[in-house]
Amino acid sequence: MRSFVASLGVILFSSIIGYSQSSNLKTKILLANKLIEEAVVKKNLVSLDTLYASDFVFTHGTGFIDSKKSWLENVAKKEQVFISRVQDSTTLELHPDFALVTGKVSISRKDNDKVVNYGIWYVRIFAPRGKSWQLVSHRTTKEWHY
Repeated sequence: MRSFVASLGVILFSSIIGYSQSSNLKTKILLANKLIEEAVVKKNLVSLDTLYASDFVFTHGTGFIDSKKSWLENVAKKEQVFISRVQDSTTLELHPDFALVTGKVSISRKDNDKVVNYGIWYVRIFAPRGKSWQLVSHRTTKEWHY
């Protein structure tokens, strides 16, 4: 009986530690997901280069596909300014080899002199790359303009 109680204690402790690590990882991934939006608005290409994996793929609602390089070039354009990118309805599903993040972003962008307001629903995949988790894929699943 004593051995059973000790074994149960070890299992419970391991579960708590695993949950704590899982919870901490979820928090870090959700923060990275939010920081991406802020970095796009600020045109912080150094941060984006760190947050995106080298094999990052961005599939737009139009079907157009950007690589990491081409997306960062688009973000850097002076004639295109993201005024705001606000996330909503974000969820995270954590797996050992990837994290699936879904949500909605309301976007306000200025192209030359014209302001465009639209929203997107997305699916994003983060995966471990080296010592951190990076965004590997963004796929816009629905887009609307207002």
